[in-house]
Amino acid sequence: MESLADNERWKETLKARAASDSSRRPPAIARIEVSNGDKPGVSQNEEYFIHIIKGFSIPDGLPWHLVDEVYIPINCGDEFHWMLLVIVLKKRRIQVYDSMSQRKHSGPSFEIQKLAKILPSYLDMSGFLDQKVRNDWSMIKAYRDKMGDTFDVQYIEGISQQTIGILDCSLFVAAYAKYLSNGLKVPNDGLDIGLFHKRYATRLWKYREEKDQKPYVRDIKDP
Repeated sequence: MESLADNERWKETLKARAASDSSRRPPAIARIEVSNGDKPGVSQNEEYFIHIIKGFSIPDGLPWHLVDEVYIPINCGDEFHWMLLVIVLKKRRIQVYDSMSQRKHSGPSFEIQKLAKILPSYLDMSGFLDQKVRNDWSMIKAYRDKMGDTFDVQYIEGISQQTIGILDCSLFVAAYAKYLSNGLKVPNDGLDIGLFHKRYATRLWKYREEKDQKPYVRDIKDP
């Protein structure tokens, strides 16, 4: 969260970015939608996605070429079911962590197929493939002669599952991300989801208390 002074500094930062590159502007929404065409045009929402890849979405954001993996929580259409996607950039692969993977899959959901298809275009439009700070992407086997190919999709098996009929999927997404971001393997059982309920309820309560005590303009960082 930011104070009024922090907010003004952030506005000045955005003005400086806009002056140096007119194509750079911060995203106004967190949701990302894509066009249905085979070659998506650069609509407003698509520009937001490109800004995220460049690391412009938040003040402390890192561009994708400086990280190894990108975590994306995704909601599956009408099912109202959340899953965690991990984009493994060096392997051109989307790993799917699904707390209901015991269900039979006829294939990746529409949303995941769409992301796997549009990612190459967005990486190209954002200048990601031209970056050579950490990696020369053209020299990595997964990218060689495959720059425009759809990303591979891999469903991760043998991970803790939720009880069918109980709406705990969002907590499982948070738990999966917690384990993976700490360099740990997601356990195949024994995940104490009740503990995660208590942990995040406590954090939300603390967040509310801190927000009530200070005149924050907007929420941009964790409390």
